[in-house]
Amino acid sequence: MRNLLRPLILTLVAAVLAAAALAAASGDGPVSLSYLTQVFFPQAQEQGEKAVDDALGLTYDAAADKLERLQQELLGAGGQQGGGLYSATLQPRNWYDGQTIGLSTGGGVLMLKGAATVAHNGVVVDVTDGVEVPNGGALAENHRYLVGEDTLAAVMILSGYATLGVQGEYALSGGKEDPMPFLDVKQTDWYYDSVCYVYENKLFSGMGDGLFGPGQPMTRAMLMTVLYQMAGAPQAELEAAGVSLTDVPDSAWYAPYVKWGVAQGVASGTGDGGFTPDGQVTREQVVVMLYSFASRYLGREMGEGADLSGYADHGQVSSWAAGAMAWAVAQGVVSGSTDGVSMTLNPGHSANRAEVAAMLRAFAEKI
Repeated sequence: MRNLLRPLILTLVAAVLAAAALAAASGDGPVSLSYLTQVFFPQAQEQGEKAVDDALGLTYDAAADKLERLQQELLGAGGQQGGGLYSATLQPRNWYDGQTIGLSTGGGVLMLKGAATVAHNGVVVDVTDGVEVPNGGALAENHRYLVGEDTLAAVMILSGYATLGVQGEYALSGGKEDPMPFLDVKQTDWYYDSVCYVYENKLFSGMGDGLFGPGQPMTRAMLMTVLYQMAGAPQAELEAAGVSLTDVPDSAWYAPYVKWGVAQGVASGTGDGGFTPDGQVTREQVVVMLYSFASRYLGREMGEGADLSGYADHGQVSSWAAGAMAWAVAQGVVSGSTDGVSMTLNPGHSANRAEVAAMLRAFAEKI
């Protein structure tokens, strides 16, 4: 635009100055041709160019700045450049489970939240620590990475989502259709598939701030809520549960679900007319509730139980839970753990959210 306007303004300026010269000549005497060609018109051209710069300078600079900002915003949001995706800055954004970000020499990554690994055929440098990242190595949060010379790298997102910035040209592929919204559950975790199951079936929700809390304890009230959802959320049964429990006030969010569980025989109290809703549920308590849910609520025929004598801590299983635990082991709802020497059931240990998710998934698949 500037190049197009310059000749036009120069012509207009020259015309104005020429008219002024003629006017001066008509009033003061003749003006020589040599004066016009050697002095007047060169001065007129110089003055015209200055007028062009003064007239267009501010407008041009402002327009150029605006175009530059728009371009940076587009590229920073993952716009197109040269047929490939491009990010001009390390502006953070969310990427999702299973997505792979392909980068080449000079590409950069700023890892902020979640879990991701990088596979490469050369050198990727952790700029924050000043060390090379091994092929297949994990990216650390709040670290910046640079792809080295003659290197192709692929960053794979392992958690439900991850927050990171990418700089340079990149390719994007893969990704789950409906990824989990959790930063703290990744594909390499033993409970990954189980958390996927409870999330996809709307049995569990997160704990806020993008967290599932796999290691957090599960309360008895929470488990009643989950079993109610597994039952198909029968509203009529919920409303008809006329149960009174001394430590379950009607105003509590979990009150309807706890009362439903007791009314249906899925759960029993903990003595003195109470339920202990905020108590951490143990592994054997989970097993007993699942056994009762299958036999009393679903009306299933329960198979033979397994011999628990092979477990080092079988004697720690409570008498009221022994039958249910033997059934759960036989059905694969519960598996023992080993320290390399013996197998244990850990019946009295508090069950965390990941363990309960695994039991529920096994129960749903096998019962």
